[in-house]
Amino acid sequence: MPQGPTASSYRISGYQRDLIGTKEPECDVLPPKWGSGLKWPDENNPQSDDLLWDGGVSGGVWWDGSLYRDAARYPAGGELFWCSYFKPGSAAGMNNGFWINFGHSFSHLHNDDPAQVLAGAAQRLSYDATAGQWVLVIQATQYVTAEVVEVWRGVKTGGNDPAGVYTRVSGCDPTATLSVEAL
Repeated sequence: MPQGPTASSYRISGYQRDLIGTKEPECDVLPPKWGSGLKWPDENNPQSDDLLWDGGVSGGVWWDGSLYRDAARYPAGGELFWCSYFKPGSAAGMNNGFWINFGHSFSHLHNDDPAQVLAGAAQRLSYDATAGQWVLVIQATQYVTAEVVEVWRGVKTGGNDPAGVYTRVSGCDPTATLSVEAL
């Protein structure tokens, strides 16, 4: 297990809106499709699951590439687990961070319950003790079916800190590498 310093939050270096999850045709599975059974939003009564046709949901916040540690809300993750949902002050509901927009899609914390981070789609950074490597995962929630879609997964071997370059191993987005830095 890593013994070195770890920060309370990390960020994908140089992250900007639409960096991940917008590559066509690889990520064509992410945007909503016409005739998919989706409901049109009522502008007079916005709901957190209303669609934005440019990606995401109207109740979501745009992800800035940051990941946070919160052992109180998710003790199962331990000291070597960071997630986009753990931003200080985040909570369920409109624009509070449990619906996160990015690229042409969004992720949603399963049942708005931090104890169920791994049951829904999540952006997370953690240490895999079995493989001896750091893992960066970006997932999306599929429109209509709510299935989890892997957008990008990368690994960094060795080191006592998750900061560094991650090499893509799977996901619909073909971006070869992403770098992570401490905030």
